[in-house]
Amino acid sequence: MDPATLAAEAVAFVTPYLLDFAKNLGADAASDGAKSVWAWIKGKLASPAGAEAAGDAERDPKKPLNVDALRTALAKALDADPAAAEALQALLKKSGASLTQTSNVTGNGNTVVQASGSTVNVR
Repeated sequence: MDPATLAAEAVAFVTPYLLDFAKNLGADAASDGAKSVWAWIKGKLASPAGAEAAGDAERDPKKPLNVDALRTALAKALDADPAAAEALQALLKKSGASLTQTSNVTGNGNTVVQASGSTVNVR
């Protein structure tokens, strides 16, 4: 999965946790899975710009600019570190996130295959 799509999936997964966190100041507001994914994201965004994006999203997750900045910072971090992208994808799967895949196909006679966590042979 490309870094931008993976970042969007991860941010979408933790957003309900951030909304509850902001409202309840972190009082057991979300699943352990969302908490662990959020902790992973915050740990990965250790640069000043990444930490600012994470902090802004945590303080005000309803603000679209904060969510967009978080998604962008995470996508950049994942693009720079393919091993981290694989680790995040595995963590999301383990945490119960449903990762989506999309194909846009135009024309006739096309073969489209998508797989996650398995091997597919097309002949």
